[in-house]
Amino acid sequence: MHLEEKLPQLVNAIEDGLKGYLSAVDFGHSAELGRMLRYHMGWEDGLGGGKRLRPALTLLCAGACGGEVAAAMPAALGVEFVHNFTLIHDDIQDGSPMRHGRPTVWTRWGVAQAVNAGDALFSIAQLALLELRQTCSEAVALWAAREMNQVCLRLIRGQYLDMAFEGDDEVALETYLAMIEGKTAGLIAFCTAVGGMAAGAAAETVTRLGDFGRHLGMAFQIQDDYLGIWGDPAVTGKSAASDLLARKKSLPVLFGLRESADFRALWGVEQPTQAQIDDMADQLAACGAAEYVRQQAETFTQQAFADLERLFPRPNADAQALGALTENLVHRQV
Repeated sequence: MHLEEKLPQLVNAIEDGLKGYLSAVDFGHSAELGRMLRYHMGWEDGLGGGKRLRPALTLLCAGACGGEVAAAMPAALGVEFVHNFTLIHDDIQDGSPMRHGRPTVWTRWGVAQAVNAGDALFSIAQLALLELRQTCSEAVALWAAREMNQVCLRLIRGQYLDMAFEGDDEVALETYLAMIEGKTAGLIAFCTAVGGMAAGAAAETVTRLGDFGRHLGMAFQIQDDYLGIWGDPAVTGKSAASDLLARKKSLPVLFGLRESADFRALWGVEQPTQAQIDDMADQLAACGAAEYVRQQAETFTQQAFADLERLFPRPNADAQALGALTENLVHRQV
């Protein structure tokens, strides 16, 4: 089955599982809290939520290892709930008023209640994940719970660094890469590893699946950094050089701050015009930032594909779909 057929089926199953699990949670006298969560997940207004790519990776990795979707589904639900916990808190910390074309949770309900909503999703994610006791075993559930909490701690450390970078124009590129490894790649690595664990894969295979997810996550985030400055607005739906307009300390910006005096001078302008923003993007390209970022993304991309080749030398249908999804993610234009 091709990815174009497989992925919608998985996403539909994931969406049904997420809705079913959340609907079974007893919010008691806090029914509005449940409504906040349903709104964030995209179920209150019909506008939809995210693409559910992280849980899809979990299920594909399970299938690639010969496992069943039903056995891995609690892990898929857990990773998607925990991902959405991070999004609610990120929106608060970034002051983002919109997500997926509608007001964010904190914009509608206030910061304090949005914190509660994020915390609730974190707890729900843990409970969903522990359902692996029924579909797999107590040992698998315990391993998954321990690993996910370790991942969340690294993710929060990464978020701390990301916020700390806002006031530091001398962040080392290596420090930035370590930050995105904790904040972005770590959760994707857990998604891929837990899929193998739920399928009963050998410990070495689970470790290699984690390596694959980490490399994929790094390539994904670095490609995102590239598109944030040089992506086509007609494709991304954002203004040209949107990350520069938002003053985001992404990988190309940090490279430019290190390598280009002209870029540093423009970056120091407090309220740059669109012409100055465009000039910044040109200066970054001129100093080699675009090429550096492309090379970094390609390095991690090749590592991810090498991981897949070692893991699945004779890929089944799910492993083939996993390879196609990887190709889509690392070479996307939006």
